[in-house]
Amino acid sequence: MLEEGVDPSTILAVTFTKTAAKDLVSQLNQLGSPGSQNVNASTLHSLAFKLLTNRSVFESIGRIPRPLLEYEKDCMISDLAKKFEGKKKVKTLIKEFEAYWAVLQHLTPGWPPDPEKQRFQTELRSWLVEHEAILIDELVPLAIEYIRNNPSSVHSFQYTHVLVDEYQDLNRADQEFIESLARNGSLSIIGDDDQSIYGFRYAHPEGILTFDSSHPETHDEELLDCRRCPKKIVSMATSLIAHNSSKTTPLIRMVPSNCEGNVFVVQHDTVAQEVENISSFIKWYLDTNTGTIPKDILVLSTRRKIGYSIRDQLLSLEIPAKSYFLEESLEKLSSKEGFCLLTLLVKPSDKVALRTWLCIDKPNSRVTQYEHILEVANGLDISLYDFLQLITEKKAASPPYTSELIGRFLELQTKITQCNMLKIPELIDFLWPPGNLDCEEIRGMALSISPIVENPEGLLNELIQIITHPEVGEADDFIRIMSLHKSKGLTAKCVIVTGCVSGALPTIERNLTQPQLKKKIEEQRRLFYVAITRTTETLVISSAAAALFGEAMQMGLTIAQSRGIVAILQNSPFITELGNGDLRVISGRQWCEDLGL
Repeated sequence: MLEEGVDPSTILAVTFTKTAAKDLVSQLNQLGSPGSQNVNASTLHSLAFKLLTNRSVFESIGRIPRPLLEYEKDCMISDLAKKFEGKKKVKTLIKEFEAYWAVLQHLTPGWPPDPEKQRFQTELRSWLVEHEAILIDELVPLAIEYIRNNPSSVHSFQYTHVLVDEYQDLNRADQEFIESLARNGSLSIIGDDDQSIYGFRYAHPEGILTFDSSHPETHDEELLDCRRCPKKIVSMATSLIAHNSSKTTPLIRMVPSNCEGNVFVVQHDTVAQEVENISSFIKWYLDTNTGTIPKDILVLSTRRKIGYSIRDQLLSLEIPAKSYFLEESLEKLSSKEGFCLLTLLVKPSDKVALRTWLCIDKPNSRVTQYEHILEVANGLDISLYDFLQLITEKKAASPPYTSELIGRFLELQTKITQCNMLKIPELIDFLWPPGNLDCEEIRGMALSISPIVENPEGLLNELIQIITHPEVGEADDFIRIMSLHKSKGLTAKCVIVTGCVSGALPTIERNLTQPQLKKKIEEQRRLFYVAITRTTETLVISSAAAALFGEAMQMGLTIAQSRGIVAILQNSPFITELGNGDLRVISGRQWCEDLGL
């Protein structure tokens, strides 16, 4: 299109992740096509956020597009729990609303029909409006509503050519948003229903299979040759995915010129032994394969605990390794408090951050105090922050039974005063002290971007981008460790899939109906399919025969038998579906002996 003179600014390439968007721009520039640097490449969420942050747009929708981070959502759940039979019930209702947004059911007149859900919708929206925030899953639906109501607005994006990657992973709301972006132009989509792995965010893979029926002049192009994977991997992958009875599209084909590939299927004695053996194998692989560097190795783990242990073991061997797990940086209290403090240092008026700071150390016990003091502040028609400021300055009386909350605010003021005197490196040390293992992830992120930020606002904005859109660095030379889901779109010489035991692969929720169970298992099989097809040379499929009973329970693994404190595990049933006649499972001890580890 560029070589034919199409204006690059009228082209939009939509991808599923920020990493893929950056990679697309990089590859376009490598092609040397004229104007390639002016092609718009973005994720859907970034586009929706860009639309909603226009002042006239968020004024018209009556909402402020300040996304609620996962740890902040916990505070909202605590506040709503009193009115809806506890946190578990609130989480269930939020999940239902996210599903309604994903399939656009919320646009149905009269929705929701159930009185309890109507009341919850009112309370949920009221909390979000009061705290000037939105849920991340609202971004796309709110953008759709705006464009539907304002199709000719200068803010309603329009492109002449829209190209979409990973279409099978988009939900119906995402797909509707794309339709609106291409409403006056051409639309090209690409995807593979065998790689649809985002059922938890209500992916609609049927959309790619029925696309031609809703777009009459569609031209279909089949891309079946697998140019990435060795022949052995293609054979294994096609055997695996053929077990999905819902499969309707052709299988991928091996390319004769590709290498045969190396495959190891290994069962270790214990999870601890699995961690040690995999780490030793990685060291051996780097030492014996000339020209191989750490970023050529990708470790995919069904359980974060195993991934973290491998990372720590590699670091102890002085092998650079980095883990990428969703919002892992904000799991511990000290990391959350530091982030909250940074937010309030930059934006004292941020209502979500203030709510979080006041109660995060005791999320349940201060809900009533918070409600009471917020009600008084609203009655005086001033912000909660200003009211608390007046109380600490002795210019207003504190409401009864709120002394703990006032003390927490005084602590905030003291810390803000200290932060104001610090430069960026000192500020990072103050927020997330060195040596505190509970905040090492967020501290590492902050330190990595500190050279490119000039002030606390820059630090906050960069961290929000990394946390809400975590990227897997291609340029950094690390062993990359992540979940199977996170590996989508990546490629590596050597791929190691760990924790391939029943209960982790597939992971099955309880109380599913038979059709739901079948659907869940088929998606988990597709997830394994995606994982094993990331490699260009070597694949290791790893499992353990046993684990400590408490460890196995914590990770949700299927326990075939218990022997005292030891849980006996079983290999994933998917391993038997790989189909290669010469493929055999070997013990970890035999594997180490064969390779001389």
